Amino acid sequence: MYKIAAFIKFNKKIEKKIYTQKKNVKKIFGKQIYLDHPVHLTLFTLYINKISELRNTYSQLKVKNKTKPIKIKITSTGVFLNDPLTKGHTLFFNLRKNIFLNKIQMNHLKIINKNIKIVKKDKNIFKDTIYKKNYNKYGFPFVGKIWIPHVTVASIKKINSDHLFIKNFLKIKVDLKDLINSIEFYKIIKNKHYFLFKTKYI
Repeated sequence: MYKIAAFIKFNKKIEKKIYTQKKNVKKIFGKQIYLDHPVHLTLFTLYINKISELRNTYSQLKVKNKTKPIKIKITSTGVFLNDPLTKGHTLFFNLRKNIFLNKIQMNHLKIINKNIKIVKKDKNIFKDTIYKKNYNKYGFPFVGKIWIPHVTVASIKKINSDHLFIKNFLKIKVDLKDLINSIEFYKIIKNKHYFLFKTKYI
């Protein structure tokens, strides 16, 4: 069984801004969840039995070569308090609402679920009804309207939600832009990300 993820990567200016915050977290709190992860937007993560099935599915798709780039904006910071996946407070940069991103996420999840058997190994960790429903249907809990497109900095454990660092992080002014026209698939083993292939978004 393999854990795979679909990412959207960003330009150097955005990467630099977020890596700076990662360094700040590491300097003050030491090693934390997601600190070692590359800068990206996660469309979804899934568990599958065969990487070859994923490759074959996308190699057979008829994807338009001239995909129109999508404009994205990062305009604020945020925090997922008591993140159910990490049991910590997850700091992130928030993307302005964009219906195209939601469509991209849903389109790719439907394609994969239609053609590949998804392994659903975490059925009992989600208490929220919507999370459970999404996980049982797609293999990923954060789908559709409840999905908040974001770029994670780190998830910090063993601090209070009103910690000064979190308060200051939420005050950071952000105005970052990029154009995207593709997504990348990775295999994830522990904290390591191994590039599989790149494709146009659908």
